[in-house]
Amino acid sequence: MHHASYPHKYDKPPSHAFSLPLEGELTSLFLKEFPDAVFNEEHQEWRIAWDESQFPEQGRKIDAFATTHDLEILHRY
Repeated sequence: MHHASYPHKYDKPPSHAFSLPLEGELTSLFLKEFPDAVFNEEHQEWRIAWDESQFPEQGRKIDAFATTHDLEILHRY
């Protein structure tokens, strides 16, 4: 598990990112799990904005997806 056991406070909300293509089977699964994710054109990755109101469930969900699909979770601040 990569996430904290308590919500951090940030000057700018961070996001978690996955290096997935714009389209494809795994991307479709990802978007079903994280429908609010946005594609960052500059870095060619999908980002999930950190939502303190969803803590700690959001981190667990991100961890589970990464583990299931053998993906690295990237942190953007």
